[in-house]
Amino acid sequence: MAHTIAGIDLGAHAVKFVMVEVGFRVTKVLGAFQELVPAGDAPLVERQGEALQTGMARLPAETTVYMALGGDMLAVRVLDLPFADPRKIDQVVGYELEGQIVHALSDVVYDHSVLKGARAEGTAVLAAAARIDEVADWLAALSVRGIEPRALFAAPIVYQAFFGSGRGSDVPVPGGARLLIDFGHQRTNLCFLADGETVYARTLTRGSEGLTQALALALRCSEADAERAKCEHGVVGSPLRPVAGPVLQRMDGVLREALAPLLREIRQTLASYRSREKAPLDGVLLTGGGGELRGLAEYLEQELEVPVSPFAPELLPGSPDDGPPERQGSYTLATAITWAGMRGLKEIDLRRGPFQYRASLSVIRQKAAHLGMLAAAVVICATISGGMAMARLNKQKDQLQVQLKTATQELFGEPRLDGRAVTNLLKKGFKDEMAPIPKATAFDLLDQISRKMPPNDNIKLDITELDIRPKKTSIKGTVGSAAAVDEMVSRMKEIDCFEEITKGAITEVSGGAKNFTLTISSKCP
Repeated sequence: MAHTIAGIDLGAHAVKFVMVEVGFRVTKVLGAFQELVPAGDAPLVERQGEALQTGMARLPAETTVYMALGGDMLAVRVLDLPFADPRKIDQVVGYELEGQIVHALSDVVYDHSVLKGARAEGTAVLAAAARIDEVADWLAALSVRGIEPRALFAAPIVYQAFFGSGRGSDVPVPGGARLLIDFGHQRTNLCFLADGETVYARTLTRGSEGLTQALALALRCSEADAERAKCEHGVVGSPLRPVAGPVLQRMDGVLREALAPLLREIRQTLASYRSREKAPLDGVLLTGGGGELRGLAEYLEQELEVPVSPFAPELLPGSPDDGPPERQGSYTLATAITWAGMRGLKEIDLRRGPFQYRASLSVIRQKAAHLGMLAAAVVICATISGGMAMARLNKQKDQLQVQLKTATQELFGEPRLDGRAVTNLLKKGFKDEMAPIPKATAFDLLDQISRKMPPNDNIKLDITELDIRPKKTSIKGTVGSAAAVDEMVSRMKEIDCFEEITKGAITEVSGGAKNFTLTISSKCP
């Protein structure tokens, strides 16, 4: 199910919007536009709110909005930790950050990301923090106008969304280290990238508005006329782009002087970065509305002694039939915010803690019909699948019944289909036909008889005949006395297999010995 998202850059000169429809397989650009911040004496926040509300009216219903906090509201720090365990990092990053900012940890909301660049020891963490009261006021001002952003990214950091994995755009991942300069109206974002990852960031509270004010003062005209003159005729000269003519030379002189404070702060930031990273800077990417000033890229390349190239990413790839995408540097931040929202990867997001985003169910209500159709389709598919499975089972059942009829016909002379009855018949037949196993063999009985006979030291016994047959055992012999015969009978009765013992006639033989006969009924052999 496709849904619409919008990245919004809340600028001082204009509020930029980039709209994208995101589906399961297709991402389509719906449009990009800007609303100029109206002039006047009202506070900038109120005038930005008016432009924002006007632009929001042009967005499709139920659009998910993503925004970014300006660098002037943030404290961005790089923390060096002596370990790489993610759980330990989450536990200590707040305390490490508190030692590098002026506010107490309880007064700020913060987020961090672990830098993937190789470190000799430990881990580097990029963290951003903003005061809770300032973020609360900022969100309250948006809420009054019915705006609830899904995320609040860190503006000077979010440019890495162009170069991260899974980005899907045609922006090449820069190798080595690059500095992206987004030259805005009142702020200039400096984002240092190493292999497509933000490793350091800073926001300078200077922008192209200072150039406009310098021209208005030099040309003695209104700021509106100075802005127009800057856009139409503004130029900064350099050996790579010489300026001819008194008018352009005067324009060049004014702009150079106005750029000096900004250039000084960029140099200081470069020196800080180089002292920390100990790595050369391979190039500078210049973007933003102020970055479109003619000759600025060549001028910065001469002053910074680093290759500078304009950077204007596409406003997100459209469908294949949309033609070549439009590119404008003034939409760079809004496009980066949109990409960060689309990718769904880990980005520094200040909507945390008390500002955690709570999704609205209005989108679900709007798509209720669509969801109902999808649910019905799932039920229909499940029913069809179940019916097909049942048909296969019935077919297998018929085949098994045919086999059972054939087998029972051979075994019992008639077909049978009752599985339990067939099982019982098989068990019973097997038991009846099984060869009987006696409880005791003839050898076992011989052993038991020998054990039960009275010992020779008590009586004089001589067995002349011992016949062990099934169900019957006969013993004949001579013994010293008739009482000894009774003792033998008593002992023989202790054998479990013997049931009845019958004594025969006792006769006397020579020497006083007694001749006896015992007939025993047996149940074992």
